[in-house]
Amino acid sequence: MRRLPLALAAGALAAGTLLAPAAQAATPATGAVSVQQASQARWFTIWDGGGNTRGIDTGAIKSQAKVLQIVTQCWNGGDGTAATATLWKWGRSAIGPGGGWMKMKRDRGYCLGGKMYTRIHNARAGEKWRATVTLSPKSHTVRVWVQNYG
Repeated sequence: MRRLPLALAAGALAAGTLLAPAAQAATPATGAVSVQQASQARWFTIWDGGGNTRGIDTGAIKSQAKVLQIVTQCWNGGDGTAATATLWKWGRSAIGPGGGWMKMKRDRGYCLGGKMYTRIHNARAGEKWRATVTLSPKSHTVRVWVQNYG
């Protein structure tokens, strides 16, 4: 069998075409690590919308995890427009049958182009929630995401 020059063998090893037995044994373990990282908790979007408007209402959406947040991003053009983001939870009414929307969290901030976060940590999977974002005093471009962490 003919021996390869040392420089050529080192280049093949670096390119991955010629693997040493130790490197071949380590390759499946690398795949297992990436699967484990993929199953770790992360933020995922359950509602997404936006446009040039004065207000956005998601309607009823179901939470899929314990942590729920609204991410709001808006631009005001220098006129001092502010955004108010509110998380509402559907619950039983204390007066009579049925239920109603209860205000659980409200945050307000000026539309300067950055992201604003309104977050709660006591949502349960399967509960009905609703997110609203209102702009005042004028309509402007707004982008809204409702996300769960899990």
